[in-house]
Amino acid sequence: MSLQQVTIQRYRQIFPQDTLREVSARTGIQITRVFRLFSGKPMKVGELEAFQQVITDKIASNPGSARFTSLVDQAIAILSDRELQKLNETIERKLVNAQFSDMFLGYSNQQEIA
Repeated sequence: MSLQQVTIQRYRQIFPQDTLREVSARTGIQITRVFRLFSGKPMKVGELEAFQQVITDKIASNPGSARFTSLVDQAIAILSDRELQKLNETIERKLVNAQFSDMFLGYSNQQEIA
């Protein structure tokens, strides 16, 4: 997967409901260009930097993210491969559980509305 695809995928994970207009406003990239980028046209360096800056700002706004990033860096430097694998599995489980709970809550809310 290319850096462009990874960046767009990560943006969509952080801002899943953003319209093209909102993406354009956040990044400062023209709306027609955002459409083209989401359709697979190659990004310019400045556009990639704009997306990455928005992602970085959002992550930095979470007070726990800096500590988590620091802990990850320390873990990579100190822990064995086996210990890192255990941490990976734990984090993956947490993510899957969060995704399922989000899906379940969304389904439950739809049922209440109907």
